[in-house]
Amino acid sequence: MKRRHSLSGRLILLFLCASILIALTVRAGFYFGVQGEFRTFAAPHLLEYINHLRQQIGSPPDIRAAQTLANRLQLDIQISFAGKVWSSSGKSIDDTKLAFHAHNLADGRLVEVSHDRHRYLLRLQEADTTLLLMTRDNTGTGPLPLIIGATIVVVLLLIALTYHLVRRLFQPIQTIRQSIARFGSGELDQRINLQRRDELGVLAKSINTMADEIQAMLEAKRQLLLAISHELRSPLTRARLNAELLDESEPRARIIADIQLLEQQLTELLETERLENKHAKLDLQSTAPKKLIESVIQQQFSTSRLSCHHEYDNQYIKMDAVRIRLLIRNLLDNALKHTPPSSEPVTINSRIVDQTWTVTVEDHGHGIPAEHLPHLTEPFYRVDKSRQRETGGYGLGLYLCRVITEAHRGVLQIHSEVNQGTCVTVTLPLV
Repeated sequence: MKRRHSLSGRLILLFLCASILIALTVRAGFYFGVQGEFRTFAAPHLLEYINHLRQQIGSPPDIRAAQTLANRLQLDIQISFAGKVWSSSGKSIDDTKLAFHAHNLADGRLVEVSHDRHRYLLRLQEADTTLLLMTRDNTGTGPLPLIIGATIVVVLLLIALTYHLVRRLFQPIQTIRQSIARFGSGELDQRINLQRRDELGVLAKSINTMADEIQAMLEAKRQLLLAISHELRSPLTRARLNAELLDESEPRARIIADIQLLEQQLTELLETERLENKHAKLDLQSTAPKKLIESVIQQQFSTSRLSCHHEYDNQYIKMDAVRIRLLIRNLLDNALKHTPPSSEPVTINSRIVDQTWTVTVEDHGHGIPAEHLPHLTEPFYRVDKSRQRETGGYGLGLYLCRVITEAHRGVLQIHSEVNQGTCVTVTLPLV
């Protein structure tokens, strides 16, 4: 089974990728476009700030003034002079292990900038004094972790909300797909109930209109077929009556056989159309499957090579006996047509087990290629496209068998292997 990809999920992914690309583009534009302007604007302020700090600390450095300045500005100050190292935090760091970037101020003075984990460092060197200014690391105790966590949670909630809204926006697609599947399976009265004014609503209305037109076309075809079938019965009856009055001869027998064939075809057409109508009713009667099968064999296949087996099927169950007789007759007729005289006889097995009646008809003929099996129960489908009577007629027999089976809420299955034979199984529930 092919993996189905979510359209809403891919749309969310597209939104995220587009947002990231937009953010990167805006950041790059601000970085390259404003960088020069910002440096020009910030350089005088940075020089003024450094001069102010130097004046407050003094030269030589005033440790008390430096401590007061560190407390007031929330900075860590480290001073190295005369071979001594003083730090306002009480913990000195080895600045020689840090990578600094040198920048020239407006007055030509050199300052060095570095970044150590969560802190920014500024280093000034004058004569034998090194002044190191550091922002304090408040990531463990300050509000930054909470802000970062809250930001992540809000972003995830926004993504989840957006995904929910997109799923809701595309939910009608699932409704449309299910309705089309039901319509394709034969529920021609299925319509899409979708109250939308957007493109999906227009699509649903278009599909409903198409369904109305198809249903009307099929109903017109059905009515025409029923009308033609009924109209043909009268002339066929008269033709058979006239043929019966002829003298016994080979042409008379052939004429009667052809008329019987036409009557059978009309019966199958009429039964198929009746059962396809959703309002069709079955004439359910209590019938013993064993007696019904033996009656069909005795009346129509008394001279045929058949092997019949019964198992617990002598009990009475509810079924439409007339249509089930037609089903058994068609199955046996198909099996006998495709069974060579030299092969084993056709086998029919009937059994009732676990509230289910199962009938199996198996022949030992040439078999059917696998590519034809899914289409055998379609109307007018033939493996032999020549449609000769000797090779199976016009493709209505198995179709009618499937329709009768489904009308009884049952299942018809066909298994076949080339040069080994074909097995048709009909399973009907008893309740």
